[in-house]
Amino acid sequence: MDEKKLIKRALTDRSAFNEIVRLHYKEVFNYIYKRTLDRELSKDLAQETFLRALKYLHSFKGKTPFIFYLLRIATNLINDHFKNEKRLRDIKDKHLNFVSAKRDAQSDSYDYSFVFDYLKKLPEIQQTVITLVYFEDKSIKEAAIIMGRSYAVTRIILHRALNNLKKEIKKNIKNF
Repeated sequence: MDEKKLIKRALTDRSAFNEIVRLHYKEVFNYIYKRTLDRELSKDLAQETFLRALKYLHSFKGKTPFIFYLLRIATNLINDHFKNEKRLRDIKDKHLNFVSAKRDAQSDSYDYSFVFDYLKKLPEIQQTVITLVYFEDKSIKEAAIIMGRSYAVTRIILHRALNNLKKEIKKNIKNF
């Protein structure tokens, strides 16, 4: 079924929304997990993402793919979580679990656990753009839509994020 028709049907039919969840849950969960490295928190935030999407489904305009709408909600929930809870210390302890977890074929070429410690030192907006572009394999244009920014601004944020990440790594590793 066409995604737009499914979304329209989901406004009144719970089984249609369940189909949307089935189609997009894995991608939403994986994105959240790559930002938090906490399975239980990722499950909770993924669930909250879909609850908010259902609550505000009537406001979805359909100008972008629905997954972008979901990832934008997820990004806001993740950022709110870290602002409100200040759980960065706990995440560092839990990142070891990520190393032993199964990796997607896309992320095998990256040592995400290595980058994660440095990534968490960046501003949230820079963490988001790096995660979307390099670990979720989104284009800069797609990341801009998800983040609610223009393409040009997103390119600037990505450029600054990569420079800041490089600086953070250089502080701790010689000959980088």
